[in-house]
Amino acid sequence: MKKCLLPAAFPIAIGSLLPAVFISCAEIKPATIGGIENPKVNHLSTAGADFTFDMRIKNPNSMGITVFPSSFDATVNGIDIGKVKLDKRVRIKANSDTTSEFHIKSDFTKVSLADISKIVSMVSSKSAAVSLKGDVKAGKWYYKKRFPFEYKKSISLSK
Repeated sequence: MKKCLLPAAFPIAIGSLLPAVFISCAEIKPATIGGIENPKVNHLSTAGADFTFDMRIKNPNSMGITVFPSSFDATVNGIDIGKVKLDKRVRIKANSDTTSEFHIKSDFTKVSLADISKIVSMVSSKSAAVSLKGDVKAGKWYYKKRFPFEYKKSISLSK
């Protein structure tokens, strides 16, 4: 005589799907940017620059979210320096904030001579006006949402 496993598997299936249904109904609030910390120049030459910096990201949601790899258009003192890329997923716990490392690779071949003089004056002044613009993709499990993102701040380059 064969036993039917359906009644035993049914509560397990309902128990695992029910939390997913309730969490998927929750609205994900946009993560906010707290600031830029630890800007570092890894490589600087006439061909381009390689920068890294930490960005503080705050999660106002009552559940943990994942910020997925994203890229932003970056300008420094009005000079287009390329794309800022978040290379890996960042998991942020519920109602918390954390710092994530961002990486910039820029190509100076498109920069004019006037922009190079701006770069030299920026380095000597030890401060820069940074602007980032793009979309951030965040979510939980299969639910993902894009949020428009724009950030402007003056940072110190004295480190």
